[in-house]
Amino acid sequence: MKKLTTLAISVSLSLGTQAAYALTPWAFGAPNITIRVSGAVAQTKAYTQAVTSALAAADTVDTFNDVDAVTGSIGSNWTAHYFYGHANLGTGLAGKKILLVRRTRGGTGYGVIPLINSIPLEHLNIVGLPASAWVADGTKAWKQTISAANASQYLTKKVSDGGLLAVDPNSVLKPGTESYPDQQNELTTGAPEPNWPLNLTQVNTATYSVLPTAGLVYGVAVTQDLYKVLQAAQKRAGNLSGNVVIGNYTETDMPNLNRNVVASLLAGKIGAWDQFKIVDKTDNNTVKSLLDNSILTDAGVSAPYQESTTGSNLTPVALGLRNNGAATSVLAYSVFLNYPDTKKAFGPAPKTADNAVDEDASLPIVKQPIIISDTGTLLKDWQNGTNILGFNNVKDGAAFAKRWGIAINTADKNNAVTANGTGGDPWRYIRIDGYAPTLENVAAGVYSYWSEGVVLYRTNKSGDPQWALKTKVLKTLADNLGSPAIAGAVNTTQAWGKTGTFATTADPRGFTASIPFNTSSPVAAFTHKNGGTISTAIVPVADAAATGGLEIQLK
Repeated sequence: MKKLTTLAISVSLSLGTQAAYALTPWAFGAPNITIRVSGAVAQTKAYTQAVTSALAAADTVDTFNDVDAVTGSIGSNWTAHYFYGHANLGTGLAGKKILLVRRTRGGTGYGVIPLINSIPLEHLNIVGLPASAWVADGTKAWKQTISAANASQYLTKKVSDGGLLAVDPNSVLKPGTESYPDQQNELTTGAPEPNWPLNLTQVNTATYSVLPTAGLVYGVAVTQDLYKVLQAAQKRAGNLSGNVVIGNYTETDMPNLNRNVVASLLAGKIGAWDQFKIVDKTDNNTVKSLLDNSILTDAGVSAPYQESTTGSNLTPVALGLRNNGAATSVLAYSVFLNYPDTKKAFGPAPKTADNAVDEDASLPIVKQPIIISDTGTLLKDWQNGTNILGFNNVKDGAAFAKRWGIAINTADKNNAVTANGTGGDPWRYIRIDGYAPTLENVAAGVYSYWSEGVVLYRTNKSGDPQWALKTKVLKTLADNLGSPAIAGAVNTTQAWGKTGTFATTADPRGFTASIPFNTSSPVAAFTHKNGGTISTAIVPVADAAATGGLEIQLK
C-alpha cells in the first residue's frame, strides 16, 4: 500500500495536478528527508529559483520565512522550503517529501566554520508546529517574527549539511584578519555557540566537495543626498556632462569614484567629506569642497550633521561595511585593498560601537550590519535621520543625525528607482572607475567588484544513512545555481542596466559566452579560478579556454 501511495503521488505530479500537493507539516506530516544549509544570503533569488524549478516538482513548494524583529525584513535569517522531489532527482528523492532549510544569519562564514567543525547552529524548525504558529504570506507562503522570546519554539540546533558561500572558502579562512568569520549570538541562548576555532586556514578538498556556482555582481552605494552632491560636484569639475539632470539614474548620469578613492574610504583614511575637493571649471577653477554652498545649491540638498566632539565642525564619512566573514566585505577588502593577501596591505577601518552615544569621537563612523538587508536600512537611517537599526545614535535636536553615507552591497537591491531618480529607497549605487555594476560590464572586463560562489559539503558522512541522497540534492542545487538559465530568469533590472548573477565559461560544464552579451543567458569569460580552484584573492583574468570569445569595451 505504501508503494502504491508513493507511485500514485509520483504519477499525479507528472500529470500536472501538483497544486493539490503543496506541503505543510500540519497537513502532510514530517518530511522523508531534511537537508540544512547555512551561509551566504547573496544569491537568494537564484537559490529560490533553483529550488522551485530544479529541486521541487512543479507547484508543490510551501515556503516558510522568518521576519526580522527589528526591520521587518522577510527571510533575512531563515527560510524553509517544503516540497515533493522533482523527477530529475531520481530514485530515492523523486516524489519524496523534502524539507530544505536555509540559514543566512551570519553570512558566508557560517557556511564554512560551523560546517567543518561540526558546530550546531540554530535552524528553522517547521515540523510539529500547527498552522496557528504561522502567519499566511500569500499563496503557499508563511512567515513569523522570531525573537529571543519565541526562539525555542521556532528554532532547533543542528549541524548544517552544506554551506552556501558567495566567495571561495579559503578566502575567509585568514586567522587574525577582518576576513576571518566572527560569531553572532544565537537567539535561544543570547550567546555564541562554543568551540568556534580561530586558526582554520583551508578546506581539505580530499574530505569536502567544493562545487562552483554563479558569479554575483556587487556595488558601492551612497545616501541619496550624497549621490546628488557628487553629481553636482562632478558636473562643475567637468567629469559629468553638463546635461546631466541632478538625481537622474542611468549609467551616464551616475557619479563616479575611482578604486583608489573607494579603497581610501574603506580603509578609513578619509574621515570627513570636507577632505573631498574639486576644481570648479565653471567658476574660474576655484577649489571647492563638497560642502561648498554652490555645490549644495546645485544638488538641492542641505549640509548633513557635523561632528560635535572636537569642535572642528567636520562632516563625518559614515561607512557601512559588513561583519567579519561576510562575502560582501571579504570581497571588497580583496578587490579594493588587496587585503589580507598582500603583505602590509591596508586593512578596513575599525568599527564604531553600535550603541555609541558619541559616534563621531573619531572619524570615519563605521558600522557593520550582520544581515545584508540591513545595509539598506542603515543607509536609510543616515539619509532620513532615523535610527531603525540602532546604529545612528547621535541626536540633532529632536531627531537623529543625518549623515552622508557610503556602503558596500550586492548590486541587485533597490531596483524600484526610476531613470529620473524617483521611487525606491533613499540611496543609490555609483559607478566605479567609470562603470556601473552591470552584468555586461563584468563580462567586458571593466568592472571588478564581483565573485563566484560555491556549495560546500562533506563528501562522505558515514554516520548519516541518507548522506548520498542529501549530497545529491546539494549537487543539483549547486549545478542550477551556476546555470545561465537560472540567472537569466531572476536577474534584476536597474535603471542603469541588468545586474545580479551570471555563469562563467570556467564552469566545468563549459558554458559559452555570447557576443554580443546576452542578458537573458548571462555568461562571462573571466574567472578567479586558477589551478582548478577559485580564489577571491587574485585578479580575475580571461578564461583561456573560453568558448565564444571576449567582447572588450575600450574607452
